[in-house]
Amino acid sequence: MRRTWLIATLVAVGLAMTPAVVRATPGFARQTGISCQACHTVFPELTPFGRKFKLNAYVFTNVKQLEPINEQRQRTLSLSDLPPLSVQLQASVTSLAKSLADTGVPSDLSQRNTAEFPQALSLFYTGKISDYLGAFIQLTWEPSSDAVGIDNSELRFANQSSFEFLGMTDVIYGLTLNNNPTSQDVWNSTPAWGYPFILTNAGVPPAAKALIDGQLAQASAGLGGYLYLFNHLYLELSGYRSAPTAFTNATTGGPGPLDSTAPGPRISGTAAPYWRAAWEQNWGDHSLSFGTYGMYAKTHPTGIGESGPTDRFTDVALDAQYQYITDNHIFSATTTWIHEIRKFEATPSTHVNSTLDTERLTGSYFFRRKIGGSAQIFSTTGTRDPLVYGAGMPVLGSGGGNPATQGAVLELNYLPWLNTKIGMQYTLYTRFNGRGRNYDGFGRSASDNNTLYVYTWIAF
Repeated sequence: MRRTWLIATLVAVGLAMTPAVVRATPGFARQTGISCQACHTVFPELTPFGRKFKLNAYVFTNVKQLEPINEQRQRTLSLSDLPPLSVQLQASVTSLAKSLADTGVPSDLSQRNTAEFPQALSLFYTGKISDYLGAFIQLTWEPSSDAVGIDNSELRFANQSSFEFLGMTDVIYGLTLNNNPTSQDVWNSTPAWGYPFILTNAGVPPAAKALIDGQLAQASAGLGGYLYLFNHLYLELSGYRSAPTAFTNATTGGPGPLDSTAPGPRISGTAAPYWRAAWEQNWGDHSLSFGTYGMYAKTHPTGIGESGPTDRFTDVALDAQYQYITDNHIFSATTTWIHEIRKFEATPSTHVNSTLDTERLTGSYFFRRKIGGSAQIFSTTGTRDPLVYGAGMPVLGSGGGNPATQGAVLELNYLPWLNTKIGMQYTLYTRFNGRGRNYDGFGRSASDNNTLYVYTWIAF
């Protein structure tokens, strides 16, 4: 996929807009009394109604509220009689095309297959806390690390108003506090809630990834404000600080302050700004959005203190999403392009200035929310750098210092119920860390990392 083709596609999508005609846990369903399909096409992808529900801070409810009143007849509290709690269970089997080499012994002693039951077990609080205030809180236990940690989570305040003198009605304004840039987004074309929605823990990760593409997930805290205008235009500005959840300061025995042993990348300065702008158009059974998002951050790698040199990352991205939703047929298409400008002044590198480009194009179809599937093509390209991309490292490194990774993800799904998904996903690589064959310099080929992943995903 070429960058120019993707940009042209986004522009064409914007020009082709037609004028309008006048994201998923059972906890939300318990709170609202509305079926999951109102907010989701097939979980976790959101419908237009689901996006509005999230923008309004998850507070819509038909459950009885506990609402004490003070002497001034003011409501001092609003608590749901039924807490919007839910549980998520994931179990899976993964098979690599070629096993990973054992340390110091022949590679044929390794297994290619991995079974995880569970792969992850999560507890959610998702819904109204009080008037205008809601939450999406996820705690997850992963057997691979045998630890409980916080997953994508958010507190959100929102309200509505009108500005008649400016011609703006039904304005939604709000605040978001979250732990992963783009997790607050309401479209499924940005990284945090983008496809693939679920991945194996046993796959081989490529050497390069943009900062905004999950590098700060559950290791940062961001506070921002947003506006949703004209029922079309979304604007947001947020700032992020480092907040690693597993760090313990060696001196105090507590969570901080962070020192040079804290895992990187650690954000330097007051905050790293994040921005988002998007336009959505809905007509009939169709929905279309396109926009931009990005981030600028100065970071310290592990081992470099606050006063030391920093690496600088500027991420600028474009994205678009189209949905066609009926009772029988659901079609979705998303695309994103992330251009990252990198300046390595703290990390050893052969090029101080470099770039990294990430491109994804995904399509999915489901019949009656029962059976369907998805297909994605992906590409990562960037400046060659043997020091940054692990030259001399088997499996995970790039023998030529090239971050280029390309391939596709193919997936089939069956949903016997709206809250149960059975999937078979196959990831294939045409290039991995720069090459098709012997990419690491130790004889491993890109196709050796092809992965078959069969899973069950249940929320209740």
